[in-house]
Amino acid sequence: MAVILRENVEKLGSAGDLVQVSRGYARNYLIPLKKGIEADSKNIALVEIQKKHARERAERHQREMGELAGRISSTELNIPVKVGSGQKLFGSVTAHDISDAFGRAGIVLDRKQIHLEAPLREIGTFEIEVRLGLGIKCVTKVNVVSE
Repeated sequence: MAVILRENVEKLGSAGDLVQVSRGYARNYLIPLKKGIEADSKNIALVEIQKKHARERAERHQREMGELAGRISSTELNIPVKVGSGQKLFGSVTAHDISDAFGRAGIVLDRKQIHLEAPLREIGTFEIEVRLGLGIKCVTKVNVVSE
């Protein structure tokens, strides 16, 4: 029996795949648990339309992430921190602080997207990598300055 998978099924296929399975497996497992639907011409056409829309959404998301990467690369952040004698920082600058600075600049980023090997503990200019997902990475400059 031909079945179109609605979600990934281990050792069988991924969502949207057209697979051949036994009637019992389809009738007793895949269809009742909404993991698959019977493959007729109407359902096949519906799945093709859904795949097309998913591709378009993925391409649009990819374009938006590319534009965001360009905005991030062109942004240079200044983060003022309190310093003591000898230009020694009180505390450190973390990914959370950098995320807040991006928010003030109008760019919303999660702190997990900002890749820091270690918190910044000194005054200076640093190049920070931002990972946006889908393999898109960009680098921005962060200036840690005294208040």
